[in-house]
Amino acid sequence: MQTMNLSRNERRRRFAKAAKLYGIDGEKGLIVHQAYQALFKKELEKVVELISPISRSDPNNKHPWIILGGAALEKVEGNTAKVFFEQAYAIAPKDPVILGGIAKAHVLEANVEPATQIMEQAFAAGNRDKGLVVLYLELMIRLGRSLRAVDVVSPVAVKMNDAELCLKLAVLLTDADETNASVKWFERAFQLDPKPEEHQIGRLRGLLFSRKFDAVETAGPALLDTLQDCDAVMVIYLMALRLLGKYDKVASLVDSFEFSDPKAFALARGLMANVYQDLEQWDRVEPAYVEAMHIAGEPGKIAKALGVFKYREKDFKGGFSYYSDRFPAQNRKHIPLENASQENLAQLPRIHLMGEQGIGDQLALLSILRMTPIDTTKTEVIFVSDGRFEPVLKNNLLNIGFLSQDKFFKEPRSLQPNELVYLGDLSQYLSKTKQASINGAYLVPSEKRITHFKTKYQAKAKGRPIVGVAWNSASLIGHMRSLPLIEILSTIKEEALVINLQYGANPNEIKLARNAYPNLEILDDHEVDQMKDLEGFAAQIIALDRVVTIDNTTAHFCGALGHPDAHVLIPLGSECMWYWGRAGEIDPWYGNLKLHRQTQLRDWTGPIESVRQNYDNLDS
Repeated sequence: MQTMNLSRNERRRRFAKAAKLYGIDGEKGLIVHQAYQALFKKELEKVVELISPISRSDPNNKHPWIILGGAALEKVEGNTAKVFFEQAYAIAPKDPVILGGIAKAHVLEANVEPATQIMEQAFAAGNRDKGLVVLYLELMIRLGRSLRAVDVVSPVAVKMNDAELCLKLAVLLTDADETNASVKWFERAFQLDPKPEEHQIGRLRGLLFSRKFDAVETAGPALLDTLQDCDAVMVIYLMALRLLGKYDKVASLVDSFEFSDPKAFALARGLMANVYQDLEQWDRVEPAYVEAMHIAGEPGKIAKALGVFKYREKDFKGGFSYYSDRFPAQNRKHIPLENASQENLAQLPRIHLMGEQGIGDQLALLSILRMTPIDTTKTEVIFVSDGRFEPVLKNNLLNIGFLSQDKFFKEPRSLQPNELVYLGDLSQYLSKTKQASINGAYLVPSEKRITHFKTKYQAKAKGRPIVGVAWNSASLIGHMRSLPLIEILSTIKEEALVINLQYGANPNEIKLARNAYPNLEILDDHEVDQMKDLEGFAAQIIALDRVVTIDNTTAHFCGALGHPDAHVLIPLGSECMWYWGRAGEIDPWYGNLKLHRQTQLRDWTGPIESVRQNYDNLDS
């Protein structure tokens, strides 16, 4: 940069500013600045010409190496970029730009695992490169670690306040069936920038996921008149109408609306399969699902829905042929279905069992290990899943080990391709033996923590029964499984100490319940976080005389723990989970839960009365 024509004071001012920015005094500081500008403009020859002499004269300054690394990235020379950025890293190991550069160099060299790990370090150090964030999300989705990606990127997205990034997180959570968690990101994207069509549709989807169905019913038709992507709006609108019980309107719109996107039409036909289940028109369910798959041109979630419908009907063999198609081809490249075959499982010395779905579903699916050809006394079975499982699976009766997903993916390990098995793929063995063989508890909670909770609750109860309750499922698919706390408390016939087992319980709802039932003392035990402390949650449940719950994670814990007096309220229609079958009072899965089923859709009167009639006096 020529500075000879500048005044002495101006030259001094620019030198001082450059020295402050780059740590190099005099003319060389201005050359570094000029090199950065050339890099920004992608004038790569000029970059090298300017900065190479500085890298030789000032090798302990990080900026020449950062600039040379950036130029190598622009030339798609991954190894060269890595060398330059590692020079910079040796000088400033916590610099977020340097960490981001190393990560990008790894990507160019197809070293995905180290790339994602270093990206996480870069974000933690303060890197706010949107392109790097998007690249990280794309890589993590391909690796099947979407929820880990959300945990890492969420604080970055909050600080960046970027509407597009917020929308990406919302969509990613939706695709991972974490619809409740996606709501704040849909709303944040809309608040930051309400003009884009996808942000308006995202807000409508957020209203649906937060169960504001009346608001969706009002806003949907207006958006159909103003937006181009009417297919997406219509699918959301139809879902709200179905959850409002307006089945005739749903059927009429599905038949009359002209969908332009086959995938949207397929979703609408799949929604009709749910309608037929709600209306107990069982013979129409499978044809609707099959039609939806043909329209979509790919199985995916629709195939999974048909598979679990058949599972509920006890057609395990027919169900698995669809359920096994629940993953996209990309996932199956890494963990093929053949890995779960009898021939493969029977001869493996070690199996990594990969978790999928939510906590409750995984507790249920683990029971299937008892039906497989795996002998856990001879074969090492390592369950890879959410780290929260680790303490609660200690001393489990299935004789399996545990490894958190974070450790599995971060730490280098030697694996045989055929030892990775999806947990859900074990459901193929449901058709090979009597289902009762999976019954029985397998979790062994901490005796110390059980004693602690029993002592605490008994001291507070003073001889009264101690009853745990859970009444709400936060997800959209759990809406028809949920009911108000006041209704579930009506099952308790006498004075009792009621322990709140509901994660995220609404304080106002508890206040209303206390006013409605002054004979019941409702305790919020803040010592246990049901979402984080699964070991504590298990011990808390076993410390209770009785549990009354809807079909949620609490129910599966009661089953896996073998609680002797646990009652589960089961909905009619499509929201009846397949584990429970369509009929029967004793659950076919764990064998210890008492099921109280709806006889009329959306009406909990029958199940509540059934629990009351089964109420044993717990004063003993």
